[in-house]
Amino acid sequence: MRLPDFFIIGAAKSGTTSLYKALSLHPELFFSTPKEPEFFARDDLYNEALDGYRDLFTEAQPHQVVGEASTIYTLSPHFPKTAQRIKQHTPDAKLIYMMRQPVARAYSYYVQVLKNYQNGTGDRGFHRSFEECIFPEQHNRSAGREKVFAPFDAHLPDVPELMLSGSDYLQQIRQYLEHFDKSQFLFLKFEDYKTNPEAVLLKITNFLGIAPLDMKDLGESDLKTNVAKDFYEARAQSAAIADFGKRLGPLWRAKNLLPDGLRRTARATLLRGLKPEPITPSPMQEATRKMLTERFEQQYGELAQLTGLDLSDWHVKKVAA
Repeated sequence: MRLPDFFIIGAAKSGTTSLYKALSLHPELFFSTPKEPEFFARDDLYNEALDGYRDLFTEAQPHQVVGEASTIYTLSPHFPKTAQRIKQHTPDAKLIYMMRQPVARAYSYYVQVLKNYQNGTGDRGFHRSFEECIFPEQHNRSAGREKVFAPFDAHLPDVPELMLSGSDYLQQIRQYLEHFDKSQFLFLKFEDYKTNPEAVLLKITNFLGIAPLDMKDLGESDLKTNVAKDFYEARAQSAAIADFGKRLGPLWRAKNLLPDGLRRTARATLLRGLKPEPITPSPMQEATRKMLTERFEQQYGELAQLTGLDLSDWHVKKVAA
Protein backbone atom coordinates (compact mmCIF):
# COMPACT_ATOMS: atom_id res chain seq x y z
CA MET A 1 0.00 0.00 0.00
CA ARG A 2 1.53 3.28 -1.15
CA LEU A 3 1.65 6.68 0.49
CA PRO A 4 2.99 9.82 -1.19
CA ASP A 5 6.68 10.22 -1.88
CA PHE A 6 6.15 13.97 -2.26
CA PHE A 7 3.62 16.69 -1.60
CA ILE A 8 2.88 19.96 -3.38
CA ILE A 9 1.93 21.84 -0.23
CA GLY A 10 0.93 25.17 -1.75
CA ALA A 11 0.50 27.97 -1.78
CA ALA A 12 -3.15 28.22 -2.77
CA LYS A 13 -3.62 30.43 -5.86
CA SER A 14 0.04 30.12 -6.79
CA GLY A 15 -0.27 27.95 -9.86
CA THR A 16 -0.46 24.59 -8.11
CA THR A 17 -3.35 23.37 -10.29
CA SER A 18 -1.38 24.15 -13.43
CA LEU A 19 1.65 22.45 -11.90
CA TYR A 20 -0.42 19.39 -11.03
CA LYS A 21 -1.89 19.17 -14.54
CA ALA A 22 1.53 19.44 -16.17
CA LEU A 23 3.25 16.95 -13.89
CA SER A 24 0.35 14.49 -14.19
CA LEU A 25 1.42 13.95 -17.81
CA HIS A 26 4.78 12.57 -16.69
CA PRO A 27 4.84 8.76 -17.01
CA GLU A 28 7.05 8.41 -13.94
CA LEU A 29 4.63 10.29 -11.69
CA PHE A 30 1.33 9.25 -10.14
CA PHE A 31 -1.02 11.75 -8.51
CA SER A 32 -4.11 11.19 -6.43
CA THR A 33 -7.55 11.96 -7.77
CA PRO A 34 -8.78 14.34 -6.48
CA LYS A 35 -5.80 16.67 -6.68
CA GLU A 36 -6.36 17.88 -3.11
CA PRO A 37 -7.29 15.06 -0.70
CA GLU A 38 -6.57 17.40 2.27
CA PHE A 39 -6.26 14.30 4.44
CA PHE A 40 -3.47 15.38 6.78
CA ALA A 41 -4.93 18.84 7.44
CA ARG A 42 -8.56 18.13 8.24
CA ASP A 43 -9.50 16.39 11.47
CA ASP A 44 -12.74 15.06 9.96
CA LEU A 45 -10.82 13.23 7.23
CA TYR A 46 -7.81 12.19 9.29
CA ASN A 47 -10.00 10.64 11.96
CA GLU A 48 -11.59 8.32 9.39
CA ALA A 49 -8.33 6.31 9.31
CA LEU A 50 -5.50 5.98 6.87
CA ASP A 51 -6.83 3.11 4.73
CA GLY A 52 -9.21 5.29 2.72
CA TYR A 53 -6.41 7.73 1.96
CA ARG A 54 -4.11 4.89 0.87
CA ASP A 55 -6.77 3.77 -1.60
CA LEU A 56 -6.13 6.94 -3.62
CA PHE A 57 -2.72 5.56 -4.61
CA THR A 58 -3.45 1.85 -5.20
CA GLU A 59 -3.21 2.21 -8.98
CA ALA A 60 0.32 3.63 -8.87
CA GLN A 61 2.85 1.46 -10.67
CA PRO A 62 5.96 0.28 -8.80
CA HIS A 63 8.24 2.49 -10.89
CA GLN A 64 6.18 5.65 -10.34
CA VAL A 65 6.85 8.40 -7.82
CA VAL A 66 3.65 9.15 -5.94
CA GLY A 67 2.37 12.58 -4.95
CA GLU A 68 -0.59 14.76 -4.09
CA ALA A 69 -1.21 18.52 -4.01
CA SER A 70 -3.34 19.85 -1.12
CA THR A 71 -2.87 23.60 -0.73
CA ILE A 72 -4.45 23.76 2.73
CA TYR A 73 -1.30 21.97 3.92
CA THR A 74 0.16 25.48 4.15
CA LEU A 75 -2.75 27.16 5.87
CA SER A 76 -1.41 27.30 9.39
CA PRO A 77 -2.56 28.12 12.06
CA HIS A 78 -6.00 27.04 10.84
CA PHE A 79 -4.85 23.46 10.33
CA PRO A 80 -2.04 23.22 12.89
CA LYS A 81 -1.42 19.44 12.92
CA THR A 82 -0.67 19.06 9.20
CA ALA A 83 3.13 18.97 9.19
CA GLN A 84 3.28 16.72 12.26
CA ARG A 85 0.90 14.20 10.65
CA ILE A 86 2.76 14.16 7.33
CA LYS A 87 6.01 13.56 9.19
CA GLN A 88 4.48 10.74 11.23
CA HIS A 89 3.30 8.80 8.16
CA THR A 90 5.79 9.85 5.46
CA PRO A 91 8.96 11.00 7.23
CA ASP A 92 11.10 10.93 4.06
CA ALA A 93 8.62 12.83 1.89
CA LYS A 94 9.78 15.66 -0.35
CA LEU A 95 7.90 18.96 -0.13
CA ILE A 96 7.33 21.32 -3.06
CA TYR A 97 6.23 24.81 -2.06
CA MET A 98 5.41 27.35 -4.78
CA MET A 99 4.78 30.87 -3.52
CA ARG A 100 3.31 33.98 -5.13
CA GLN A 101 3.59 37.68 -4.40
CA PRO A 102 1.71 37.62 -1.09
CA VAL A 103 -0.71 40.52 -1.61
CA ALA A 104 -1.72 39.21 -5.03
CA ARG A 105 -2.12 35.71 -3.63
CA ALA A 106 -4.33 36.86 -0.74
CA TYR A 107 -6.73 38.72 -3.03
CA SER A 108 -6.79 35.84 -5.51
CA TYR A 109 -7.68 33.44 -2.69
CA TYR A 110 -10.57 35.72 -1.74
CA VAL A 111 -11.81 35.56 -5.34
CA GLN A 112 -11.51 31.76 -5.29
CA VAL A 113 -13.65 31.52 -2.15
CA LEU A 114 -16.32 33.63 -3.88
CA LYS A 115 -16.12 31.51 -7.04
CA ASN A 116 -16.59 28.39 -4.94
CA TYR A 117 -19.64 29.98 -3.30
CA GLN A 118 -21.19 30.88 -6.64
CA ASN A 119 -20.53 27.43 -8.08
CA GLY A 120 -21.83 25.72 -4.97
CA THR A 121 -25.02 27.74 -4.55
CA GLY A 122 -25.93 29.23 -7.94
CA ASP A 123 -26.03 32.68 -6.34
CA ARG A 124 -24.16 35.15 -8.58
CA GLY A 125 -23.92 37.84 -5.92
CA PHE A 126 -20.83 39.12 -4.10
CA HIS A 127 -21.81 39.57 -0.47
CA ARG A 128 -18.46 40.54 1.06
CA SER A 129 -15.66 42.77 -0.12
CA PHE A 130 -12.05 41.79 0.40
CA GLU A 131 -11.85 44.31 3.24
CA GLU A 132 -14.91 42.81 4.93
CA CYS A 133 -13.11 39.48 4.89
CA ILE A 134 -9.77 40.58 6.37
CA PHE A 135 -10.49 43.43 8.79
CA PRO A 136 -12.08 42.22 12.05
CA GLU A 137 -14.30 45.27 12.57
CA GLN A 138 -15.74 44.99 9.02
CA HIS A 139 -15.86 41.20 9.10
CA ASN A 140 -18.10 41.23 12.16
CA ARG A 141 -20.61 43.49 10.40
CA SER A 142 -20.62 41.69 7.06
CA ALA A 143 -22.78 38.92 5.59
CA GLY A 144 -22.69 35.58 7.39
CA ARG A 145 -20.61 32.66 6.14
CA GLU A 146 -23.59 31.10 4.37
CA LYS A 147 -23.41 34.04 1.91
CA VAL A 148 -19.66 33.68 1.32
CA PHE A 149 -18.58 30.04 1.58
CA ALA A 150 -19.75 27.14 -0.56
CA PRO A 151 -21.21 24.13 1.31
CA PHE A 152 -18.15 22.10 0.24
CA ASP A 153 -15.92 24.68 1.94
CA ALA A 154 -17.48 24.06 5.36
CA HIS A 155 -14.05 23.04 6.72
CA LEU A 156 -12.62 26.55 6.14
CA PRO A 157 -12.87 28.79 9.21
CA ASP A 158 -14.70 32.08 8.71
CA VAL A 159 -12.08 34.26 10.39
CA PRO A 160 -10.37 37.47 9.21
CA GLU A 161 -6.92 35.89 8.93
CA LEU A 162 -8.07 33.14 6.57
CA MET A 163 -7.29 35.13 3.41
CA LEU A 164 -3.92 36.29 4.72
CA SER A 165 -2.41 33.29 6.53
CA GLY A 166 -1.61 31.52 3.29
CA SER A 167 0.58 34.48 2.31
CA ASP A 168 2.54 34.36 5.55
CA TYR A 169 5.15 32.08 4.04
CA LEU A 170 7.61 32.28 6.91
CA GLN A 171 4.95 31.01 9.30
CA GLN A 172 4.09 28.14 6.99
CA ILE A 173 7.72 27.10 6.43
CA ARG A 174 8.57 27.30 10.13
CA GLN A 175 5.70 24.91 10.88
CA TYR A 176 7.32 22.31 8.61
CA LEU A 177 10.89 22.93 9.75
CA GLU A 178 9.85 21.77 13.21
CA HIS A 179 9.43 18.30 11.67
CA PHE A 180 11.34 18.18 8.36
CA ASP A 181 14.87 18.95 7.31
CA LYS A 182 15.29 21.90 4.96
CA SER A 183 16.89 19.56 2.40
CA GLN A 184 13.45 17.98 1.88
CA PHE A 185 12.07 21.25 0.48
CA LEU A 186 12.00 22.68 -3.03
CA PHE A 187 10.99 26.35 -2.95
CA LEU A 188 9.58 27.89 -6.13
CA LYS A 189 7.96 31.13 -7.30
CA PHE A 190 4.70 31.37 -9.21
CA GLU A 191 6.06 34.31 -11.20
CA ASP A 192 9.01 32.21 -12.41
CA TYR A 193 6.66 29.39 -13.38
CA LYS A 194 4.44 31.78 -15.30
CA THR A 195 7.31 33.24 -17.33
CA ASN A 196 9.44 30.10 -17.73
CA PRO A 197 7.47 26.94 -16.93
CA GLU A 198 10.05 24.67 -18.57
CA ALA A 199 12.81 25.79 -16.18
CA VAL A 200 10.60 25.35 -13.12
CA LEU A 201 9.36 21.93 -14.21
CA LEU A 202 12.98 20.86 -14.77
CA LYS A 203 13.82 21.89 -11.19
CA ILE A 204 10.96 19.72 -9.97
CA THR A 205 11.88 16.62 -11.97
CA ASN A 206 15.51 16.97 -10.87
CA PHE A 207 14.34 17.31 -7.26
CA LEU A 208 12.24 14.16 -7.58
CA GLY A 209 15.01 12.26 -9.34
CA ILE A 210 13.11 11.52 -12.53
CA ALA A 211 13.61 12.30 -16.23
CA PRO A 212 12.69 15.79 -17.50
CA LEU A 213 9.12 16.30 -18.63
CA ASP A 214 8.70 16.38 -22.41
CA MET A 215 7.32 19.88 -22.98
CA LYS A 216 5.84 18.78 -26.31
CA ASP A 217 3.23 16.88 -24.30
CA LEU A 218 1.92 20.10 -22.76
CA GLY A 219 -0.90 22.12 -24.25
CA GLU A 220 -1.68 25.75 -23.49
CA SER A 221 -4.44 24.72 -21.08
CA ASP A 222 -1.97 22.67 -19.02
CA LEU A 223 0.03 25.80 -18.23
CA LYS A 224 -2.86 28.21 -17.74
CA THR A 225 -2.86 30.17 -14.50
CA ASN A 226 -5.43 32.99 -14.67
CA VAL A 227 -8.55 30.93 -14.11
CA ALA A 228 -10.65 33.68 -12.42
CA LYS A 229 -10.70 35.84 -15.54
CA ASP A 230 -11.93 32.94 -17.65
CA PHE A 231 -14.52 32.01 -15.02
CA TYR A 232 -16.21 35.44 -14.97
CA GLU A 233 -16.01 35.85 -18.74
CA ALA A 234 -17.68 32.45 -19.24
CA ARG A 235 -20.33 33.31 -16.67
CA ALA A 236 -21.10 36.63 -18.40
CA GLN A 237 -21.32 34.91 -21.78
CA SER A 238 -23.69 32.24 -20.49
CA ALA A 239 -25.93 34.87 -18.89
CA ALA A 240 -25.99 36.96 -22.07
CA ILE A 241 -26.86 33.95 -24.23
CA ALA A 242 -29.59 32.86 -21.80
CA ASP A 243 -31.09 36.36 -21.77
CA PHE A 244 -31.04 36.52 -25.57
CA GLY A 245 -32.72 33.12 -25.78
CA LYS A 246 -35.41 34.23 -23.36
CA ARG A 247 -36.16 37.30 -25.49
CA LEU A 248 -36.27 35.24 -28.68
CA GLY A 249 -38.84 32.90 -27.18
CA PRO A 250 -39.82 29.58 -28.82
CA LEU A 251 -37.67 30.31 -31.88
CA TRP A 252 -34.59 29.84 -29.69
CA ARG A 253 -35.21 26.10 -29.56
CA ALA A 254 -34.47 25.93 -33.28
CA LYS A 255 -30.75 26.20 -32.47
CA ASN A 256 -30.82 22.56 -31.41
CA LEU A 257 -31.45 21.60 -35.04
CA LEU A 258 -28.11 23.06 -36.14
CA PRO A 259 -24.98 20.89 -36.49
CA ASP A 260 -22.51 21.29 -33.60
CA GLY A 261 -19.96 23.20 -35.65
CA LEU A 262 -22.49 25.67 -37.02
CA ARG A 263 -24.00 26.11 -33.57
CA ARG A 264 -20.57 27.00 -32.13
CA THR A 265 -19.99 29.49 -34.94
CA ALA A 266 -23.40 31.08 -34.39
CA ARG A 267 -22.72 31.36 -30.66
CA ALA A 268 -19.38 33.08 -31.25
CA THR A 269 -20.98 35.50 -33.72
CA LEU A 270 -23.79 36.26 -31.29
CA LEU A 271 -21.34 36.95 -28.44
CA ARG A 272 -19.38 39.38 -30.60
CA GLY A 273 -22.59 41.30 -31.08
CA LEU A 274 -23.77 41.12 -27.48
CA LYS A 275 -20.35 42.01 -26.00
CA PRO A 276 -21.18 40.82 -22.47
CA GLU A 277 -19.22 42.51 -19.67
CA PRO A 278 -18.05 40.22 -16.86
CA ILE A 279 -19.23 41.13 -13.36
CA THR A 280 -16.29 40.66 -11.00
CA PRO A 281 -15.66 41.16 -7.28
CA SER A 282 -14.77 44.66 -6.16
CA PRO A 283 -11.03 45.36 -6.38
CA MET A 284 -8.83 45.75 -3.35
CA GLN A 285 -8.79 49.28 -1.97
CA GLU A 286 -5.50 51.14 -2.35
CA ALA A 287 -5.21 51.71 1.39
CA THR A 288 -5.56 47.97 1.93
CA ARG A 289 -2.94 47.22 -0.70
CA LYS A 290 -0.52 49.63 0.95
CA MET A 291 -1.12 48.14 4.41
CA LEU A 292 -0.65 44.56 3.23
CA THR A 293 2.40 45.45 1.16
CA GLU A 294 4.07 46.92 4.24
CA ARG A 295 3.08 43.90 6.32
CA PHE A 296 4.52 41.29 4.00
CA GLU A 297 7.56 43.22 2.76
CA GLN A 298 8.99 42.97 6.26
CA GLN A 299 9.43 39.22 5.65
CA TYR A 300 11.13 39.34 2.26
CA GLY A 301 14.70 39.53 3.50
CA GLU A 302 14.46 36.51 5.81
CA LEU A 303 12.29 34.60 3.36
CA ALA A 304 14.78 35.13 0.52
CA GLN A 305 17.64 33.96 2.74
CA LEU A 306 15.71 30.88 3.88
CA THR A 307 14.47 29.81 0.44
CA GLY A 308 17.28 31.05 -1.80
CA LEU A 309 14.70 32.76 -4.03
CA ASP A 310 15.08 36.19 -5.62
CA LEU A 311 12.03 38.11 -4.35
CA SER A 312 12.96 41.51 -5.78
CA ASP A 313 10.07 41.51 -8.26
CA TRP A 314 7.54 41.07 -5.46
CA HIS A 315 8.03 44.71 -4.42
CA VAL A 316 6.33 45.93 -7.57
CA LYS A 317 3.98 43.11 -8.55
CA LYS A 318 0.48 44.15 -9.56
CA VAL A 319 -2.33 42.46 -7.67
CA ALA A 320 -4.40 40.28 -9.98
CA ALA A 321 -6.81 37.39 -9.41
